[in-house]
Amino acid sequence: MRLAKLSYRQLTPEQKVVWDEVVAGPRKKMHGPFFIWLHSPELLSRGEKLGLYARFQSSLPQRLSELCILMQASHWKCSGEWIDHAPIAKSLGVDATALENLRQGLPAKFSQDDEVATYYRTHEAEFTRGGTAIPFDEAEPTARQRVSSERRRATVEQWIRDLRSRADVAVNK
Repeated sequence: MRLAKLSYRQLTPEQKVVWDEVVAGPRKKMHGPFFIWLHSPELLSRGEKLGLYARFQSSLPQRLSELCILMQASHWKCSGEWIDHAPIAKSLGVDATALENLRQGLPAKFSQDDEVATYYRTHEAEFTRGGTAIPFDEAEPTARQRVSSERRRATVEQWIRDLRSRADVAVNK
């Protein structure tokens, strides 16, 4: 069964209250999963508040929050997230060429230090040794290389194999 996309005229009073809250907030519109969640006003209210907290009230500046969203969208191939969030990230100063490369799975050459650090944090599994995260100051050159390398995936896989073999040697001594 497919849920109908409800128009504002079709809503119950409870649904209208939640709709109005979403539209009055920083998103300014109803979109995506909100139309499905609208069939359960409480679910929409709670889900939308969780999203507001994660996106707008985290410790990250909005530019880096949007970049994190796009890094995940790239990983999971979520084109809808790109449609919504890429223009926002660009307007906040994230390099358009780097974003387009990220979207396509190509090397994304981030030039700002905090963007490189964000890449490091969102790809932490690539930067661990023996189950412990490598300190950023030690991993930064490698993180920069991963971001800009033309053969990022192959390089990262090799780097992980090397780290694992070094960790195994250290553990087995």
